[in-house]
Amino acid sequence: MLYNVAYEISAQIFVLFIFVYSCIEYPMRSRKNMFFRIMSIILIATQSFDILSAFAISYNHIFPRISNIVVNTAYFSFGTVLCYMLGAYIDYHIIPEKGKKIFLKTKLIVLIIEEIAIIANVFGGFFFYITKDNVYTHGDYFYVMHLVSILFIVLAGITMFINIKILGKAQIIYGTVIITLYVLPIILQVLLFENTLIIMFGASLIMLVTFFSLETPDYVKLQTTLEELEITKSELEKLNKRNYRLAHYDQMSELLNRTAYEEMISDLKTDMQKIREEKNIIVFMADLNFLKYLNDNFGHNIGDEAIKNVALIIKESFSDKEKCYRIGGDEFCIISIGNDQSGFETMYQNFMDKVEEKSKKVDYPFSVASAYYIIKDESIGDAMQIVDNMMYENKKEIKKNYPHFARA
Repeated sequence: MLYNVAYEISAQIFVLFIFVYSCIEYPMRSRKNMFFRIMSIILIATQSFDILSAFAISYNHIFPRISNIVVNTAYFSFGTVLCYMLGAYIDYHIIPEKGKKIFLKTKLIVLIIEEIAIIANVFGGFFFYITKDNVYTHGDYFYVMHLVSILFIVLAGITMFINIKILGKAQIIYGTVIITLYVLPIILQVLLFENTLIIMFGASLIMLVTFFSLETPDYVKLQTTLEELEITKSELEKLNKRNYRLAHYDQMSELLNRTAYEEMISDLKTDMQKIREEKNIIVFMADLNFLKYLNDNFGHNIGDEAIKNVALIIKESFSDKEKCYRIGGDEFCIISIGNDQSGFETMYQNFMDKVEEKSKKVDYPFSVASAYYIIKDESIGDAMQIVDNMMYENKKEIKKNYPHFARA
């Protein structure tokens, strides 16, 4: 016998025992459990073909050449699938859902290419070939197959490293054990113990660790509970975001609403002095002119359209440093914290230009009264009153140009 198969046979018996025991004692049907059992079946098949190939190679005078080719091809084919599944087990069952599983498609493509190459090897002999004398011989690219097997596990390890901040201690230990128990036997067999089959023995140890750590009912129950809590937490976060948006955003304009405005004013009353010492605070107010005239003479749909146009121009003109609010039917406000005066003036002029541009494109009177004020020593309440008075003066000037509906 050219190969020592004692480790392989004992490992296969052990895996068979684990598989049967898990099916009888733990009749669970979750995707994770089924994945583990399918992986066990593939491991058993891989071990079987590995043992058969050892006998076929050792007793080539008994086994026909075709059987030598078939069992070796089957061994490498199943072995590659097994490595892929071990890596996938880490990706799907060790890395949390929010983790970056960046190599999933890459590994699947590599698996498909490797399987095609193993089948093609029957005709090309670049991985291994059986001579006419029925002698098993390594091809020029024999070690490529082992490198591809290691690649699946290494990529899973890289994914773990990328997500290390969101992994628990147990997950890191388990992933490290899987990688070590698979990669180390491959290296040892290829470099030191070529005639001792220990690769699948290492895979059996992985199944042992997996079974007693991740596949028991208590762990599955714990994992299921944690997953349900994570889902509940995610749903609550979505619900909170939705409720916050409903409470703080105006549906028509998609700007912050009066509630959000009052909260901001309240915060500024508390922290006004501290903020003003470090940053500029600029308040801006705008008022859509002639809304009543638009509603009475063009219809409320045109009045709504005019409001939306003002909101859109505000969003297009001012930067993300501004808090933009619709504080009344036709009233808008911006509270800018941190902009310098020249920068804000540029944005304000951009706003004015866009209002003028829009007024030439619509078939109804469209104008906006506006003003801004840089807070000096005033309270936020006084500053708002100042800018409101400035805007009102601007509104009076604009209405002088439209005497036929100046009262609208």
